[in-house]
Amino acid sequence: MTMPSLQINESLFDGCDFFESESSRTQLGEVFRFDRRRILFGGGALKSLPEECRLLKATRIYLVRDPALGDLSAQVEGVLAEGGLQVVVVDTDVVPNPTVASVDGLAARLPAAQDFDAVVAVGGGSTMDSCKVAMAVAANGGSVPDYFGFDLFEQAPDWPLICLPTTAGTGAEASRVSVVATDQGKQAIYDDHIQPRVAIVDPDLTAKMPPVLTATTGLDAIGHALECTASTKSTDLGDAVARESLRAGLPFFERAVTTGDRASRRQMSRCSILAGLLLSPINTGAAHALGYGIEKLSFLRGKPVPHGTAVALVLPGVILHNAPAVADKYYYAAGVAGVELDGVSREEGIRRVAAWIDGLRRQHTPYGCLRDANLRSADIPAMMEIGLQVRRLLDPNPVEVTEADAEKIYRAVL
Repeated sequence: MTMPSLQINESLFDGCDFFESESSRTQLGEVFRFDRRRILFGGGALKSLPEECRLLKATRIYLVRDPALGDLSAQVEGVLAEGGLQVVVVDTDVVPNPTVASVDGLAARLPAAQDFDAVVAVGGGSTMDSCKVAMAVAANGGSVPDYFGFDLFEQAPDWPLICLPTTAGTGAEASRVSVVATDQGKQAIYDDHIQPRVAIVDPDLTAKMPPVLTATTGLDAIGHALECTASTKSTDLGDAVARESLRAGLPFFERAVTTGDRASRRQMSRCSILAGLLLSPINTGAAHALGYGIEKLSFLRGKPVPHGTAVALVLPGVILHNAPAVADKYYYAAGVAGVELDGVSREEGIRRVAAWIDGLRRQHTPYGCLRDANLRSADIPAMMEIGLQVRRLLDPNPVEVTEADAEKIYRAVL
């Protein structure tokens, strides 16, 4: 089988001036721990799956996939079969926005399954997050809530995980972070033991995403990059990676949504994977925290807002709130996005990029405002209560978010 030309680990940054020096390449490996995993990117990367399995000494595969991806699953299974590998289980019992019950269920099914030596996850962030956490719970015992927080797993999973993302947004294939929904809202697990061993990012696997899903996941990726570059935890290297992510995604977002051509799909996948790398050493900020409040309340109202759209509802307000501290970073994003900046002040440029993002959401998703999710002014206190508890994201936000600030941001999109 002819193997495609791929970018792997440090070579993801080939052509980027900041990463041309040997010292910066070394720093990339250290920050993103490329000695512990492989990230492969490029069109046709799926063909490399059998070889990646062999490198892990895996021949029998437990395949977990989104239940809607039957055709794509058949393609993956065919590639494995051509490579002489056997799929012993196809598990489709995963749900959007994984819950404690759904992840615990997968954790119970894994050790009870036929003998296998690797797990392959095919799907979006929900499928990948489910596998990441379930495999670690299966190895350590207990239940998902026992591990909410940081570095609480004592043992690594018994099998390696290979992720094949079919959306371009969550970055779950590249991070040591997973999110699980509870009755109190989404909770996160941060742990080296849940980081996938291999991520195969093939933009061709995103080709059949409908426009709304392309928009929702793309907004999530853009939100990751913007929040990571603005974070107080960002570094020169992290900022350079975030800028590469924005340079890949911002100019191609609308084309990916409206035409879905191969070149724009590739750029959005690149945007996603680079921003996803930043979720472990840096992570996001206030827009993701406040977005959790929207997700939880909209779910209770019977019209759940997808994660990327929830973030995009409040992201413009967060940009304006953070601008005094990180104006240069947002101004850079405005220029990359193609926002007209000639003859305008930096402050006006930032207002324009915030309005541009607001317009993308309004035009390409069903959620122009909170009312489209059956949320009203009376719901703002409950959303605030949920969002303001997410200290892991609020504390490194570049400008403190008070109750009054959160209320103002929510009211701006009523």
